[in-house]
Amino acid sequence: MKLRERYRQLQDPAVVKAMVVRSVYASMALEEQTVSIERLEALYEQTRLTPATGAATGR
Repeated sequence: MKLRERYRQLQDPAVVKAMVVRSVYASMALEEQTVSIERLEALYEQTRLTPATGAATGR
């Protein structure tokens, strides 16, 4: 069973984006690095569109 099949909410791109952005924001805050949520969301969008990662293309 795949992760997306087991946890249906992972099929919603908005939920996945929120989870990733929140996790990165919290990790950086723990390291006392300040970055805005808006900047993280913009970076997420940039990486999501990069085909070289393989994850964005579903491979």
